[in-house]
Amino acid sequence: MINQVIDQSNTYVKDKAFNRVHEQPIYTKNKAIDLEGINCDYDQLIQTHKSICNDKNRVIAIVGKGYKLVQNAEIIPDFESAIYRSNLDTTSMTREIKQSHSGARIVCTYIFPAHTIEITPGDYVALKISILNSYDGSWKFTSILGALRYACKNGLVIGNYFSSFYGKHTKGLDTDIAIKQLEDFLDVFLNNAQVWKQYPSISVSELQANNVFISLAGESEKLLELLQSTYDFYSQSIGNNLWALFNTVTDWSSHAKFRNLQNIASTVIAREKRVRKILPMIEKIRLSGN
Repeated sequence: MINQVIDQSNTYVKDKAFNRVHEQPIYTKNKAIDLEGINCDYDQLIQTHKSICNDKNRVIAIVGKGYKLVQNAEIIPDFESAIYRSNLDTTSMTREIKQSHSGARIVCTYIFPAHTIEITPGDYVALKISILNSYDGSWKFTSILGALRYACKNGLVIGNYFSSFYGKHTKGLDTDIAIKQLEDFLDVFLNNAQVWKQYPSISVSELQANNVFISLAGESEKLLELLQSTYDFYSQSIGNNLWALFNTVTDWSSHAKFRNLQNIASTVIAREKRVRKILPMIEKIRLSGN
C-alpha cells in the first residue's frame, strides 16, 4: 500500500501551484503616419519573446521564443510517482509547496521521517528532497538533496549533488532515471549522515570558524556579525565544534531575516547555493580534526 503524502502547504499557494499557465504573444505599440498623413498607433508583434500568463491571464514572466513550458501540474505528480515507485520509505512523508516571483518559481519540498538518522543522542536529521521549477527561465526543473535537522528546523545542505530530470524545459520526465537518482539520493544522504556524526567530536578554533564566516559573508559586515552571534548561540548548546559551525551556516540559509517576504523560497535556494561553496572548508576542518 502506498503511503500518501501529507501536504503541509498553504492551501492558497498549493491551489495556485497546480493551476496551468499558458503562452501569449507580445506586442509593442508603435507610431506611424498613414497615407493621409494622420498619426496612428499600431501593434507590432515581438518575434524574439513571448509571455507566460497565469490562469487569470496576468503576465508572470517574459521568456525567449524557444522556451518550452514544463507545467507544475504535470511534473509534481510525475515526480511523486517516481518517489512511490522507488525504494524510498514514504511512511509519513510530508510535502510543502512554496512559490515566489508572483508564481513564476516554485519549490516543492519532501521530508521523509522514515529515513531519520540520530547524529547525537536526541539530535535527529531526516532525508529532504526538494524540486525546483520556474516559468521565467531562472531554474530548469531540478531536484536537490538535503536534510532537515528536527531540533532547529535547519535545512542541512549537501554539497554539489544536483540532479536534473528534464533538461532545460525541452522534454518530459524520464521516470526510470528519476527513480534511479532518487535511490542514489538515499545512499548519499546515509553517507553524509555518517560524516555528520563525526562533527560533534571535532573541535573548531576561533580562527577556523571566522575563516568560514568571512568566506560566506563576503563584504557584508552585518552578515559576518550575524554568523558570529549565531555560532555563539549554537556553541553554548552543542559546543565549539564542527556540528555547531555547520548548523550556523545552515541556520542562516534557512531562517535569517528575509527582505522580501514574497520571495522567501527563491532566497533560501540562493543562500543554500552560497553555503555549498564553503562546504569544502568545513570538510577540510573535519579531515584535519580526525
